[in-house]
Parts: sequence; C-alpha cells; structure tokens
Amino acid sequence: MPPVTINLVAAQSKTGKTTILEKLLPELKKRGLHVAALKGHLDHYDLDLPGKDSWRFAKAGAEVSGMTTPQGYFLFGSAEGKSGNEAATEMLGHIDLIIIEGNKKSKNPKIEVVRSEVNSRPLLPENTIVVVTDRKDLNLDIPVIDIDDSTTLADFIFNHFFASDQNLVSPASPEELTHFDKSGRPRMVDVSEKAETGREAYARGEITMDPDTLARVISGSIAKGDVLGVAQVAAVMAVKETGRLIPMAHPLGISGVEVDFNPTVEDSKIEIGVRVKLTGQTGVEMEALTGVSIAALTIYDMCKAVDKNMIIQNIRLVEKKGGRSGHYHREQNK
Repeated sequence: MPPVTINLVAAQSKTGKTTILEKLLPELKKRGLHVAALKGHLDHYDLDLPGKDSWRFAKAGAEVSGMTTPQGYFLFGSAEGKSGNEAATEMLGHIDLIIIEGNKKSKNPKIEVVRSEVNSRPLLPENTIVVVTDRKDLNLDIPVIDIDDSTTLADFIFNHFFASDQNLVSPASPEELTHFDKSGRPRMVDVSEKAETGREAYARGEITMDPDTLARVISGSIAKGDVLGVAQVAAVMAVKETGRLIPMAHPLGISGVEVDFNPTVEDSKIEIGVRVKLTGQTGVEMEALTGVSIAALTIYDMCKAVDKNMIIQNIRLVEKKGGRSGHYHREQNK
C-alpha cells in the first residue's frame, strides 16, 4: 500500500517546524515506522549541505530526506554497502510515512504548529488533524498537543494512521503488533529471515518488605535458607524457560545471564536486575523481564512465612541493544 503522507504546516515561518520534525523522527522510528521527511514547496534549495533541513532530517533518523518544488523533487538517503540507486529503490519500497514540512494548500492530512510568539491563533487549513502548540489555553475540536511533547505526537500519528490497520502487521510495524495474523488470531512471529545479531536486554524490578524481614534476608537467617542465592538460580532458570511460559515467545539459545540484587535498608526493599545476552534473530526483553519477575516471586516465597505484606512492583525494561530498532535506554524517571 502507498505510504501515508502528512504535511507539517504553520501560518508563517519561524514557528520551529524543522525542530519539531527533527525531534519527532526518532520517536516514530522507535515505533517501527520507516519515515521519509521532505522540505516542501520550495522555489529553490541547497542539495543536502550540513546544517540544512534535509541534512538534519537524515541525522534525526529519516530513512529518506529531501525537498520538493513546484517543478520537481530531490531525495537523499543511504544504506551501508549499497549504491545510491540500490538504497533508494529498497528504501522507497517500504516507506510507511512521508512527512512534508510546509505547503498549507496540500490535500494531505496536516499537523499545524501554533507558537504564541509568532501566530496566536491556528489557521486550521483543510484536513488539519492535530495542533501542536506552546499555548496552554487553546481549546479546539481536534486534539491539541504540547509543542515539546514529541512522544505524544508520535503516539497520535501511529494510532491515527497505523495501529488499527491489520495490513501493517509487517516489518513496518512495531514488533509487538506482529503477534496477530491477518485474521486477527495470535501467532508466533516468523523470524527466519532476520539476520543473527548480538542481542542484549536489561530489566529491573523491586520487592519491598518489613525492615526486620530485610535484615533477616541480608543476615541469612530466613528459615528456608539463602534467599538471594535461591532467587538468583530461579532467575536464570526462568530466563531459559521463557519460551515455554510466554505463549508467543521463541525458545532461545541464551548465551549469558547476569543477576544482581541491591538491598536498600532506607527504603526496606531489594532491587533486582537481570541482564540477558545472545546472538540470534530476536530480542531477549521478555527473558530479562521474566527473570526479574521469577526472582521477585522466589524472594516472596522464601520469606512469606514471616512477611505476607511484601509488594512486588516496578518491573520494567531498562535497556535493549541489537536488532532493527537499535539501542533503547529508558529515561531515568520513566
């Protein structure tokens, strides 16, 4: 199917459209979308000079960048090990989304930028679907998103154009959506065509408990034995069994598991970390998360006789490396 095309517009220049798009591109890429970004409707242009808009778009993650004029267009892209013609043919064949900066007269869906220092009211040209603004008092009949909130804008674009389209359950969609076939039934994703690369994931979680319980865990005086030693073994076992526990997870040949515990007396809790590594065709996020979960449950089981008020919480992916989506690292407060 042809790519979705959106125009990013404003009533006049100096509203920061280029910067907004520059920040939006990495967020769209995180959602698995292949994006082209173009500077639109220009009378003249410089061919991809450092610092120019198309250069900035490419640096921000656009797989294809360029410019359009009333007479024609210029596209810029690259791929390691491929000629320009090969790269362009391959990239344009699976672009999901084209964002064109400018051209308010376009018939495409539009994102309008309203910046209070430049234009106090939106124009709302035809087919405007969302407004991004620094104004806090702007009430409209369409969604209004903060001008600095690239994450929410990316979510809006993805949900508006892609999330409900089963035909996009493909390499162009985030991997989590590919667990459904075209009829909507669950399936295990076929990864046979993926290249084997180094994969790594690190997850963390915590279990809070009474101070006396934590003291007994640290001193080794829990009746069932070495709590953290048993939990460490449980985490490793859980990592290896994830493919049997999570219905659509693949059985994997794990190459390494590291488990760490950090008892914190001030907060009366134990932080748990699990890092999983392999060389393969799919990631190990679920393995790391499962390892943390089972380690926490094992601690609970070992200590429940003396403390049934323990709370397992805040299990989350902290870092992921390898694969098509690249390096992910959770921001500190998320």
